[in-house]
Amino acid sequence: MILKILELGPLMVNCYIVADEETKEAAVFDPSGEVDKILQALNHDGLKVKYIINTHTHWDHVGGNYQLQEATNAPIVTHEDEASALKTARDNAATFGLSCENSEAGMFVKEGDIIEVGSLRFKVVDLRGHSPAGLGFIFDGEISVEGKRETKKLIICGDAVFAGSIGRTDFPGGNMELLLQNIREKIFTLPDDTLILPGHGPASTVEREKKYNPFFQ
Repeated sequence: MILKILELGPLMVNCYIVADEETKEAAVFDPSGEVDKILQALNHDGLKVKYIINTHTHWDHVGGNYQLQEATNAPIVTHEDEASALKTARDNAATFGLSCENSEAGMFVKEGDIIEVGSLRFKVVDLRGHSPAGLGFIFDGEISVEGKRETKKLIICGDAVFAGSIGRTDFPGGNMELLLQNIREKIFTLPDDTLILPGHGPASTVEREKKYNPFFQ
């Protein structure tokens, strides 16, 4: 698997590009903005976008949805309970004095579904608690990052858990108790060396967060 990580948009959201090295099919997770940089990264390796995937639909994570879909014709994928926020993203961003285009989901996924990108398979898990129906995407296989290859699990988890923290739960649809439960049951049960790829900030591992994240001590 090819894995590219871009920090984009006014809130420096981690946008993840994952692709099959053989077929060149790709998925873009949380295109938060600066779509020209996403397209440049895709074109560098000749990647074709199959899916635009939103872990959740807070405006800072979906700011590039519309432009990326215009450029690639790929469907926007999220949970059905998150979809309505795509249509109010512009207004939500405006409350912070920022701009964002509205967009519309073309495909819904839920816990237990499998997303296939070339030969890559991502298992969908429900990580709601930061938002009404936030999702995580688990991959198990060979990863190639900046020329280095290794085999391990990873989870792209949006704003559920960060290195040393968790997502806010004071937004509409937030639920602290449920978020902590989902992290414990669906992330912390993965192997200790599983790579956690959060929506903001540096990557971590399951082992590190179980040991040092203050919300779980």
